[in-house]
Amino acid sequence: MTEPEHPDAIRRTREVLAYRNRFVDVYDDEVAFPSGSAGRYLRIRHRAQGLGVVVLPVHGELVGLVRTYRYPLGRLQWGLPRGFAQDADPLVTARAELHEELGVPDAEFHLLGTMTPDSGLLAAAVAVVHATVPAPVPTDAPRDPDEVVETRWLPLPDLHHWITTGRLDDGMTLAALTLARAHGRLP
Repeated sequence: MTEPEHPDAIRRTREVLAYRNRFVDVYDDEVAFPSGSAGRYLRIRHRAQGLGVVVLPVHGELVGLVRTYRYPLGRLQWGLPRGFAQDADPLVTARAELHEELGVPDAEFHLLGTMTPDSGLLAAAVAVVHATVPAPVPTDAPRDPDEVVETRWLPLPDLHHWITTGRLDDGMTLAALTLARAHGRLP
């Protein structure tokens, strides 16, 4: 069931597809603002069916992280494994992403909830999945070298230090860690 339109909502008057590739549709829609004035609004929608995922791999007091090159930022960034939907079931996607990015063959998965990573631009919800990993995989060889540059199993005290000093600044990772903490899944 969808919510009724809020009287202060920005209303789409014309959908304008500006760009499409195999991953996303980018719209530059014509809109009417609550004041009645006309304008434009950018919106990006993932083409994959189902939810994307961000996976929080945990083994005891260790959290598995991946370092990837984030093209929009123009730099490398540490974060949790994540990816586009590969299946309608987010746990299937989580299993695949964990294996592809961190090399973990199996884990016990628990769906913590969903989040919207950038609701001002992205028309997407992402599943947050906690993965209890039986044993950390050696970090010397990422399974997907085109995507993942480095992996690391970081102790929780170091994780907190990385967050407070800005070394870990990926928004999806920070949101996933917050949701996990709220569910009592992180000490």
